[in-house]
Amino acid sequence: MARRLVFSAAMALLAALAHADEVSLRLGGKEIALTPSLNTKLALLAREALGRCGPNTSQHPGNFGLAAFGVEQRWKDLLQGSRLRVRFAEPFVSESHLGGTLGVSEALVGLEHKELFVGPDFTRHGAAIAEHLQCGYLPSLELACLAELQPHLPARYRETCAKLERDAQGRIVMPPPDIAPSCS
Repeated sequence: MARRLVFSAAMALLAALAHADEVSLRLGGKEIALTPSLNTKLALLAREALGRCGPNTSQHPGNFGLAAFGVEQRWKDLLQGSRLRVRFAEPFVSESHLGGTLGVSEALVGLEHKELFVGPDFTRHGAAIAEHLQCGYLPSLELACLAELQPHLPARYRETCAKLERDAQGRIVMPPPDIAPSCS
């Protein structure tokens, strides 16, 4: 009986792990080990940030000009740099402020970028890769300001995050204008 309970519990754990989001974080040139709790936080914030964005290269290429043609190479370049990558166990739909929706099974969010605090933002569904502009900057700031990431990020992140106002639950509220536009 006890063996059967242990086997059942192990199978339930394996089933849960098989349906979990796959998250990897690369900062400062190295992969960062993630706790299950941080893994979940990062996946939830990435989903929240990419749930509603501005234009994307798939549906609004005119907003990117000739850069719309280099999206696959920028995806590959970002994979080698500082970034959060999430492969979602359950895909979701990203809605554009300009109209249209895209399926999202994988997200790639840049960190430590020279011009951006958070970004660039990419999604993939099947073979289709899209770069997005103006995704949810409050969840993006939450992501970049997670206490668990601060030891791995440059000092400018800690300094910026320290300036941000937080609500009673500790969530970032509308940031000052000099910070908000720095998200992609």
